[in-house]
Amino acid sequence: MTEIGVIGGAGYVGLVTGVGFAALGHQVTSMDLDGSRIEMLCKGSSAVYEDGLERILRQLIERDQISFTVDQSQTVKNCDALFIAVGTPSLADGAADLSAIIAVAERLRDEIQKYTVIVVKSTVPVGTIRVIAEILSQKLTESEDFDVVSNPEFLREGSGLMDFFAPSRIIVGSASERALGVLRIIYEPLLKGNTVVDVPWLDSDQEIPYVETDVISAQLTKYAANAFLATRISFINEIAGISEKVGGNIRDIVFSLGLDPRIGSSYLKPGIGFGGPCLDKDLRALITIAGENSFDPVMFEGVLQRNELQLRVVMNKITSALGASLYKKRIALLGLAFKEGTNDVRQSLSIRLYRALRDQGASVVGHDFLASSEAIEIAPGLEASKDLDVALNGADVVVALNAEPAYSSLDWSTLTSQGSLPHVIDTRGILDVGVLSACGITFDLLGSAV
Repeated sequence: MTEIGVIGGAGYVGLVTGVGFAALGHQVTSMDLDGSRIEMLCKGSSAVYEDGLERILRQLIERDQISFTVDQSQTVKNCDALFIAVGTPSLADGAADLSAIIAVAERLRDEIQKYTVIVVKSTVPVGTIRVIAEILSQKLTESEDFDVVSNPEFLREGSGLMDFFAPSRIIVGSASERALGVLRIIYEPLLKGNTVVDVPWLDSDQEIPYVETDVISAQLTKYAANAFLATRISFINEIAGISEKVGGNIRDIVFSLGLDPRIGSSYLKPGIGFGGPCLDKDLRALITIAGENSFDPVMFEGVLQRNELQLRVVMNKITSALGASLYKKRIALLGLAFKEGTNDVRQSLSIRLYRALRDQGASVVGHDFLASSEAIEIAPGLEASKDLDVALNGADVVVALNAEPAYSSLDWSTLTSQGSLPHVIDTRGILDVGVLSACGITFDLLGSAV
């Protein structure tokens, strides 16, 4: 068993990481500055939604396998490895804001008392590991030795626990054999399929690729992964736009593309674009890194441009359906989180669409099973509900923004029988166009000339 500390332990990455390591049998102390979230976690509840998270969390608390605190020094005191999972949002110029992670490092100078492996989970630009090491070296003595390691996370919100326990790969970047040895011990239970609580995603027969590399390559791997995913999303949105203009069927195109083993089907669903806390931020950071090193990232800049234009595509469909004036038109937005299966509304393009519609005088109602209260918090004035009937009632236009399964199985016949006959815009290709046509509903399918 390894003593593990997690800083930023109430956030998405930090919480999943802490719970994951505790489930592997390690003793985990998670710290966060958000006292209200820490208080919730101590009681077995989480502000972060993830399927199965609270059940596993409560089991671990009962076993005294994990604890939560607002005191960083308490977290650091006895730990063998300290995982940093604080936010690195974008600055105005696209560069990553490293203020939180630097603040953590500056406090660590006074708190490390024995050899500790500092593991950076946060997505940080090349050179950040060296900066952290330099900060720590300003005070620490030989007896207070340390190593700083890059161990990027590849957690998808909505399936984060599955991604932790059944990862596609584990990447560890360090030049220190001592530090690499500590990380091997930490991950050994996962590689062997051993946990102290029941974890449904764990497959004891799985073979998890475990990659040890240098720090820079580990960091760039994370940026490259998110840049590639963002590129695929912008690519299929561009294909969808062309398809619609020439009379193609994007559903058949996506299906056919996915049959090619060189391409596959992941991240090839047209939509409003990519939002959320990662893809946009990391792509902008990578563009900044390239520019700072005299490299012109023309393709990535195009990916961002396409993503910005995609919101306009959806707005144009709404105005085409309702006319130039949206004043007092009731528009229902289905899906407020940046993606289905999460309550995270950070950088949600649905929220951006709401603000654009509001500014044109529209009456907007939003629906999300998980994120309605979170959406209201960051978008005061938004009418949002967990009740789908409330959102749909009296809508002039319904826009499906997330691929929530409940949206694809809506009973449109009941809706129309109540005298409501909205125009439907399906941005995700999840609705049955045959059912919509049978109900007499006019509709737009992003990427198809219907």
